[in-house]
Amino acid sequence: MWQVGAARALITYFEPGIGLMGWGNSRHVAHTVESQLYARAFCFQAGESPPHLWVEIDTCFVSLAIWQETFRRLKTFFPTLEPAHLLLTANHTHAAPGGYSHYLLYHLNTPGFHAGVFERYVSGIVEAALKAYQNLQSAELVFSFETFPPEVPIAFNRAIQAFLKNPKAWTDRPELAVDRTAYQLTVRPAGHVINWFGTHTTTIQEETRCISSDHKGYASELCEEEGIVAAFAQTTAGDVTPNHFSFPGVRVRRGPTPNPFENRRLLGRYQAEMAAYLARQPGQALPAVIRSWWRWVDFSAVEVEEPYTRGLGKGRTGPGAIGPAFIGGTAEGGGVPQEWVRLIGVLARLRGLVDPPVHGTKPLLIESVSKRIFGTRRWDTLPLPPADPVVKYLHWLGRQRGRYVPLPLTPQVLPVQVWQLGSLAIVALPMEPTTMAGYLLKERLAPLLEPVGVQHLIIQGYSNGYAGYLTTYWEYQYQRYEGGHTHFGKFQLAAVEKVLSELLQGREAASPEPPYLSLEQAKRLLFTYEVARSVR
Repeated sequence: MWQVGAARALITYFEPGIGLMGWGNSRHVAHTVESQLYARAFCFQAGESPPHLWVEIDTCFVSLAIWQETFRRLKTFFPTLEPAHLLLTANHTHAAPGGYSHYLLYHLNTPGFHAGVFERYVSGIVEAALKAYQNLQSAELVFSFETFPPEVPIAFNRAIQAFLKNPKAWTDRPELAVDRTAYQLTVRPAGHVINWFGTHTTTIQEETRCISSDHKGYASELCEEEGIVAAFAQTTAGDVTPNHFSFPGVRVRRGPTPNPFENRRLLGRYQAEMAAYLARQPGQALPAVIRSWWRWVDFSAVEVEEPYTRGLGKGRTGPGAIGPAFIGGTAEGGGVPQEWVRLIGVLARLRGLVDPPVHGTKPLLIESVSKRIFGTRRWDTLPLPPADPVVKYLHWLGRQRGRYVPLPLTPQVLPVQVWQLGSLAIVALPMEPTTMAGYLLKERLAPLLEPVGVQHLIIQGYSNGYAGYLTTYWEYQYQRYEGGHTHFGKFQLAAVEKVLSELLQGREAASPEPPYLSLEQAKRLLFTYEVARSVR
């Protein structure tokens, strides 16, 4: 028999002008709170199994620092807690406070590591998780799924040209080049739900200047009017957006109306109505079985081969690097002009900032481990106008000669995790997988999970850490935003397939843990919000 508990806790942190995470713009700050942010926790037990905690937060992503500190604190309450038992994920709103990562690239524009935001998020997660455990009661766990009709304007492939590079691309229609299926766990008789559907949580765009849980948070609000806990999570949303439409006088794409707040409500209602529909269906009762797998992986050094490279021979990943396409942004968020992206790429190649065996067609604009930006560690010499606050901070940090940047610019060691809940498996990744990356990953892992009774497989991004995107080899060659933000090179998906396959097969492998900073160490060693405010 299942024992399931659910709870939520408030995690909103607000002060006027607080920096928001998602659009990469230092001027993206909040002056108001449009909607509250929550941590929503579910605790699962089956028979004598240890508690397994699944928590979603209304943030852009889960940082390694958030996972590490949450695990450390929960371990004091659950002495037998193992890393595999804790799964943290995010709804991917782009309108929640940032500054909760220890890695510079993901706190530079907010600006800086913000101890107040970090503490609010961690304490809220712990509070929700403990409440969920206290609320454990006998339950039936039911799995169901349904597909949104093509005419529902909820999901479009924003990188359709890259998608079409895939040998297995099945359509050239953006609304069909996505996974339109919503998956759901319903807890009966309590009525709590976890609903998964992959589409970017970006209806609240950067000019709104407010804190918001966006459309997935609104879906939760609607469902929770019934007194339940309802989490709306992501799947393979890397190249999927609701912002598909152009409107006169609007700089970026929106969808399906020109009003961001109306879009939040409309998209949220679509998902809430789907959740209510699925909750009424008979579904499939899941057997009371829990298994979990976990491994830390140094993604900067994975050797890959067939069958994981899918006919491309041997290869390897390398230290994280980001290409010029990253700063070009997307049609829904904007970025520097594409002419600049192409020029920077040409200049980078002329300077030898390439690594074809690992990074293929991607010029190396930002190199994580060496901390080089456009080929130099002397960031103060970068020929960029200091009018942009991010450039001002980079120039200032360059003069500090490494102080305030004790870690690589982005994480290299990241976790992969698999949960089995009866006949359902959840694969948790610290990246944003594209539609096809998720499709191929399911294709690889499903046969390995079938022998233990798994019939359904969900690929859940934005989980337990964050290091950009996960594209296929063929999408990567195209080098648009998603490929430029695929850190570990053209064989990154092959590496993910390999480490997960070996994990499920029980094969031993090195599992190096990432560096850990306590909150006090972070406040002393990192480029913090307080330090950023002192920069002139």
